[in-house]
Amino acid sequence: MATPMMKIQVTELEDRVILEVSGRIAGSFVPVLQSSWSAAIAGGADRCVVIDLKHVTCVDRAGRALLRSMHRSGAAFLRAGIATQDILDQIAQEQECGHQA
Repeated sequence: MATPMMKIQVTELEDRVILEVSGRIAGSFVPVLQSSWSAAIAGGADRCVVIDLKHVTCVDRAGRALLRSMHRSGAAFLRAGIATQDILDQIAQEQECGHQA
């Protein structure tokens, strides 16, 4: 049986930082992504932070809360799978409607 995991590959470019996330945004992995996110935004206000979610396999409640926080802080999301894209669509809709979760 495979051990659940998460991997984050960070690519720094002149005008942006890309966090490519693979695996689970769940459980003990949520603080790891939070830490990577915090480091990326601390790198400079003039850089866009992009979160690539193409290889995410699972997002739990804490992971959703983190993604919601990232969205509110201006993160751009790209290349999400169908299930993850549904979560992102819900987060964006909450923001548009002014709902607080």
